[in-house]
Amino acid sequence: MNRTFIIAEIGPNHNGDLNIAKSMVSDLSKIGVDAVKFQLAIPENVYSKDAFKADYQKENEASKSPLEMAQRHRLTFEEHRELKEWCDQNNIMYLCTAFDIDSLIYIDQKLNVPIFKISSGENLTKDLIEYIASQNKPILLSTGMTSFEEISLSLSILTRKSDKNITVLHCVSNYPANDDEINLNTLLEIKERYNCKIGYSDHSLGNEASLAAVTLGATVIEKHVTFDRDAEGPDHKASSTINEFEALVHSIRRIEKMMGNKEKTFSEQEKKIRLMARKSIVSKVNIPKGTIIEESMICFKRPGNGIPSLNTELVIGKKTKVDIESNRVIKLEQLS
Repeated sequence: MNRTFIIAEIGPNHNGDLNIAKSMVSDLSKIGVDAVKFQLAIPENVYSKDAFKADYQKENEASKSPLEMAQRHRLTFEEHRELKEWCDQNNIMYLCTAFDIDSLIYIDQKLNVPIFKISSGENLTKDLIEYIASQNKPILLSTGMTSFEEISLSLSILTRKSDKNITVLHCVSNYPANDDEINLNTLLEIKERYNCKIGYSDHSLGNEASLAAVTLGATVIEKHVTFDRDAEGPDHKASSTINEFEALVHSIRRIEKMMGNKEKTFSEQEKKIRLMARKSIVSKVNIPKGTIIEESMICFKRPGNGIPSLNTELVIGKKTKVDIESNRVIKLEQLS
């Protein structure tokens, strides 16, 4: 199977501290992650006076308003430029989700992000998706809290001017997502409906959902990661530790090897075991030379390097050319 593209979603889990962000990048670059992803916004351009925090944000972060929360946990444009350079130095791809048009233009034109990642909350935001539609970069489209009709609408806008390289990510926008909410079979429905590449943006605890998604054909896995699950902030509690993320990467790479292809092939070791484990036609008694073999004279025993047990017609009724000792594999060359 193709190599899965694995994204470690740091998001705001640096808590607005560039040094923490850099440290996480350094650690993640050593465990086989393909990309690290951040978030960028001008908070005043995202939140109106009527905006409110989600319940999980209220539970995990002390700010009085979403505007205050975003301001506390953001990095500046200049810090993102420095972070992009740090990612380059550590040979790991920098990705970023923008939540307002000025931030989107910045990461595109100044940081030259190689892939546009559209969050579930922004996949129907007019100025953002119209701008992305006007560009010619691969797109990752998250679809949490998004109906099939809304996915169709978003895709129609993104592809209005030209065909795009779009991977649609199944996602459940709960933090964390419970097992009975994950509904991984939606991946197959998305692939069938839209004839597209599929991926999974994982908000669940543990690695099982991401691993199952890979076996269902997900080509992209994105999962939140934190330096400390007990740190204050909106996303830490629903994130993997770096050690857990390393285990996820290792397991995905193993699964890729396990998936193989559709051909039925055998290793050299399996071929040897086949000879050991299959049964052949074996003499049940001593059979003198010149004997016409009857069914009562044979049985089926290991190994499988003789005449297969299903081919008794090659033995019964044949005359032996030599003496055959009891409990021996009968060979074709012993018969006439």
